[in-house]
Amino acid sequence: MCTDSRGDCAGRVFFALAGDSADGHDHIGEAVSKGAAALVVNRNRSEDAAGAAGGLPVIDVPDTLKALQRLSAAWRDRVAPRVVGITGSVGKTGTKELLASVLALKYRVHATRGNYNNHIGVPLTLLSMDEDTEMLVVEMGASAKNEIRLLASLARPETGIITNIASGHLESFGTIKGVAKAKAELIEGLPEGGAAVLPADDEFFGFLKERTRAKVVSFGFSPEAGFRPAELSKKEGGGYSFTLSGARMETSRYGRHHVLNAASVVAAASLYGISPEDAAPVVAAAGPAGGRGVMCDIAGITFVDDSYNCNPASLTSAVDAFMEMPVKGRRWLVLGDMLELGEAGPELHAEMGIYCGKAGVDGLLTLGELTVELNRAAAEQRRAPADISHFIDTGALAAYLDSFLAAGDCVLVKGSRSMRMEKVIDEIAALRKAEKRKVC
Repeated sequence: MCTDSRGDCAGRVFFALAGDSADGHDHIGEAVSKGAAALVVNRNRSEDAAGAAGGLPVIDVPDTLKALQRLSAAWRDRVAPRVVGITGSVGKTGTKELLASVLALKYRVHATRGNYNNHIGVPLTLLSMDEDTEMLVVEMGASAKNEIRLLASLARPETGIITNIASGHLESFGTIKGVAKAKAELIEGLPEGGAAVLPADDEFFGFLKERTRAKVVSFGFSPEAGFRPAELSKKEGGGYSFTLSGARMETSRYGRHHVLNAASVVAAASLYGISPEDAAPVVAAAGPAGGRGVMCDIAGITFVDDSYNCNPASLTSAVDAFMEMPVKGRRWLVLGDMLELGEAGPELHAEMGIYCGKAGVDGLLTLGELTVELNRAAAEQRRAPADISHFIDTGALAAYLDSFLAAGDCVLVKGSRSMRMEKVIDEIAALRKAEKRKVC
């Protein structure tokens, strides 16, 4: 299946989806020229599509998006894999990648590619499954009420993992309680014989527990958690060593949140006959997904690319992990706006300014409009960074930062996806005429 005429359409059925900013019906000719095998179009555009189809089969339907979703659900039922759904405010993609790797020890696994976790991405994930798939791991995101409920109705998971509940997409959900209700849509539809893997440390644990009829399996640092990391200690080369359900485990990455992600994965994998001892080597070998803490070196300067997305919870976790890293030179935070926070945006940016201002970094550079509040609040802290500056242009920020950077320095780059904060790293590499070399 193909929904984007800019992608690989060769031999695929092209679904012409009509979105807010683009309409696939306007790009049928391009899909045909790239070798599409057939076209699925909205009925009211079928005549136009037939003219551009060049003799290809044209299937007209009342609504191409609903047709895509219904077809994906039918394929899921035909393949009939066992399904794990994953949602949460932070850590969905890393947890999904790790769980897929652990389950692959025993099963033929298919998992969400990248962040294909919405009303279009999940159907494409289902339709890209091979017929012999035994386990399906589906990441589910939400930017509106009932979106996860829809995705769960398509994938029909028997196990649901909620990584955490935090401030994110408040523009759509209003409050953090609204976020919790949206994430709970995943576990509300689980069968009685299924399992909800829930964060025991989270303030909404009790709320989530009440929203499911499935068995509850908990993870976290709380003494009541069923899967509780214990004997936690930092490793000399980075990451943590700990015990989990009697097994000795370790992570290779800084940040306690990665330990919690591992705990949720081990908890879920145990439901499918994979022991913590068997999972341990996979957990130890796990690295970051793109834009989610990837470390690279540019002329002796280390950059932590955490530019994929940002909300208050992910920012505090990233800063905590950043401060754990051994750094020979200076530490710099380069932060872009946290978007989709609604009316709470300015207040939450100010709160993060206090947090970042107390963290102990040497420099703080911000980009955008909302980060003005973060910048101002950081400057008022007793341990405020020596260098605090704000920018509205990526190029100006990169040039300013480049003038101060020296070998041994480390830079954490983070912001909401549409801020494209990774451009800062690319511009530094261009300014220095140096290769961007991945470290971890």
